[in-house]
Amino acid sequence: GGSVRDSLSVLDQLMAGAGPNGLDYELAVALLGYTHASLLDDVVEAVAASDAATVFRAVDRVVQTGHDPRRFVEDLLERFRDLIIVQAMPESAHVILRGMPADQIARLQNQAHNLGASELSRAADVTNTALTEMTGATSPRLHLELLCARILLPSSEQTERGIAARIDRVERRLNYGGNDVGAPAPAGAAVSTVPASEVPAAAAPVSE
Repeated sequence: GGSVRDSLSVLDQLMAGAGPNGLDYELAVALLGYTHASLLDDVVEAVAASDAATVFRAVDRVVQTGHDPRRFVEDLLERFRDLIIVQAMPESAHVILRGMPADQIARLQNQAHNLGASELSRAADVTNTALTEMTGATSPRLHLELLCARILLPSSEQTERGIAARIDRVERRLNYGGNDVGAPAPAGAAVSTVPASEVPAAAAPVSE
């Protein structure tokens, strides 16, 4: 069938590109045009941290290294899908994400937690829409940069989904900043504010 022919075609491509030392992950990713997992990690973590500079540097890396922007968006959408699965079923994500190492699933769980459910769902929807719009586009880099801008700015979307994403972002910032500020001091830690000069001196003992 077609799937067998596709598999053989991929295998032929990998064998033709293999070097004298064989084939490793880095070379296979480059030969097949897939986005390296570390680049997707950088983008997702930068989105969670609202780090626009890192996101747009990643876009520049995609273009400068000759990657297809549309391929990158496809891989980014797949990453968001994996994050949604990990967040929905944290204890059994491996059942769906078959073959994914445990350390990678743990990394995805951390990313999903940092993004939040609403913002993650919105990012996946925005990415899916952008992927459709990129079909036949004459300037795929422009579409990719606009996609990143929309993901980074949930406030631009005045819908229930956008509002929920903004709430997720505010909650993350509060969690990053901690919630101990303004907590009441322990009862035993109170410090007297009465000046020492106003404290009456102890009465001297009367000699007999």
